[in-house]
Amino acid sequence: MQAVRGEVYRVERGHWVDWINNEMTSRGLNRALIGRSAIAEQFAIGATAGFELTRYDRRIEEWKDTLFHQIDFAVTGTLGGLAESGSLVLWPDTNEPRLMSLVPPLHIALLDADRLFENFAQLIEKEDWASGMPTNALLISGPSKTADIEQTLAYGIHGPKASITLILE
Repeated sequence: MQAVRGEVYRVERGHWVDWINNEMTSRGLNRALIGRSAIAEQFAIGATAGFELTRYDRRIEEWKDTLFHQIDFAVTGTLGGLAESGSLVLWPDTNEPRLMSLVPPLHIALLDADRLFENFAQLIEKEDWASGMPTNALLISGPSKTADIEQTLAYGIHGPKASITLILE
C-alpha cells in the first residue's frame, strides 16, 4: 500500500477516533463523511467539536453536490486486507455505500489486524463466499491514479487522491 502512495498507520483499537481527530485537524480537514455503521456511530460520538459530519443516510440524488464538493474525507470499515497485494477489501452495503470510498478526496479505512489475509483466495475461502458472495466487493490498493492524459501520472482523477489505512491492533 505504501509503495503506491497509500498511508498506513498502526493504531490501538480503542484510539482510532483520537488518531483521526489529531491527524485531520493538523491537515486542516474537518468535513467528514460517515455512514450508518458501528464505525460511524463511534466516530460521531468521539469526533472533535470542530468536525462537520455528514451522514450518508439518503439517496445520492438528494445531496450529490455536497458529496462531490463539500466533503474532505470519509471513514469506512473493511472486510479485510490482503498481505500479498497490499489491498483492502470492502463489502459496501446500505450502512457504508460504495461511493464513500470512491468520491471523497481522502478515504480513511479501518482494518482490524486480525482480518489480514495472505491473499484473496484465502479471504474467499475463510469467508465462505461459495455459499454467498457479496453483490459488490471493492479491492483498493491505494489512491486513485491514471496516466491517461499525455502519459503523465495524476492522482485523484477517478477516485480519492489519498488513502489512509489504520490497522487496528
